[in-house]
Amino acid sequence: MAIISVSIPDDQLKLLDKVVEEKGFSSRSEAVRHALLNLAQQGDEGGGLRIIIVLSDHEEAPYVDRNIIGLIHGYMDELKGLYHQIVDGGLCITIAITRDSGDEWRILARKIRKLRGVKNVVVTSI
Repeated sequence: MAIISVSIPDDQLKLLDKVVEEKGFSSRSEAVRHALLNLAQQGDEGGGLRIIIVLSDHEEAPYVDRNIIGLIHGYMDELKGLYHQIVDGGLCITIAITRDSGDEWRILARKIRKLRGVKNVVVTSI
């Protein structure tokens, strides 16, 4: 097995250690391998749909949720469903279900990731 060095900020290292503990990984390396595999599999074909899950913080950027929804509405031809929920304090989750055709979902996910206040974007096929 190859060994690589990766530099990450202290806060992300603390998060990695928390994930290792909470998810039951045997090591940091196992958790990173698992995350890399999940990231690589996001491009796999599924049942014709993509789910884009967005975690945002409207305390950091007050209009981030409005901007996310606005971007998603720009892809109405691809959109199959939309859900938005306040999670805790300023954190919100938005779930968009889109058709898995062409590159439209990739373009949408890239645009969302660039918004100030977006904490995480996960895309998976179903």
